[in-house]
Amino acid sequence: MTPDEIEISHPDKVLFPAAGITKRDLADYYARIAPRLLPYAKGRPLTLRVFPEGIEEAGFFNKNAPDHFPDFITRIKVPTREAGREAALMSSADEAADLVYFAGQNVIELHAALSTQADMENPDQIIVDFDPSDDDFDKVRKVALTFNALLEERELPGFWKTTGSSGLHAHLPLRPERPFATVKAWATTLARRLYDEMPEETTLEQRKDKRGNKVFIDVLRNDYGQTAVLPYSVRARKGAPVAMPIRADELEHADLTPDRYTLKNAFQRLAQIEDPWQGFARRRIGAQRLAEAVS
Repeated sequence: MTPDEIEISHPDKVLFPAAGITKRDLADYYARIAPRLLPYAKGRPLTLRVFPEGIEEAGFFNKNAPDHFPDFITRIKVPTREAGREAALMSSADEAADLVYFAGQNVIELHAALSTQADMENPDQIIVDFDPSDDDFDKVRKVALTFNALLEERELPGFWKTTGSSGLHAHLPLRPERPFATVKAWATTLARRLYDEMPEETTLEQRKDKRGNKVFIDVLRNDYGQTAVLPYSVRARKGAPVAMPIRADELEHADLTPDRYTLKNAFQRLAQIEDPWQGFARRRIGAQRLAEAVS
């Protein structure tokens, strides 16, 4: 049973020195954002990015739920595809108290699998990551707008978010009807179509030293066992930026940056706009429909 209240140790520990953001601030944020964040986390294996001494010191990723995590933190058994390795027991988040507990354990970032416990082999979304090779974010917006138009031409729903890091993510909600290999092939086809339209601005080159100053159209997250940062997760970067859902038309705004929204201004934004991802689950695309759209 989840406790009604979780006390966190060392609440005044500063995790973001330049911004003066403490562990208590982080826990308060995750408690308040829980109604928005949890629908995208429930039932999913999470990879937790932990910073015991704050963001200016080295952190680490926790893929396996530590033994000391309390019983109310759900564990999800995730079979491995590596010979000789046992299945991983990964954490999940079902309630606000889980997020608060994670914050108390110095977890800043939450990354989630693209499939759920109900059907680990079949993803329920595609993610395309637009990753810049330089500081020209206008170029990223331009590429994203072209991709959004490509989706609209095919009548495919696209949901966008800033990453809180350097780029943008496009999510396409799916019915979990096909395995990762098939879904990744569809994502790759969409990426290729975008590259064909914008060969001067984009690249499909995985090696960073071969990308030049182009935007990398990254579909590598659409593999079994891969994760992507959750909507509304804080990022372990200066100013505590947040991976923020945005409307497609906001891609046109010249003042949009990947780290525009932060722990400190997120709720001001949420109070001013309707949820850009409203209807995400209702707009899931069937396998046959998607196959036809990308063919």
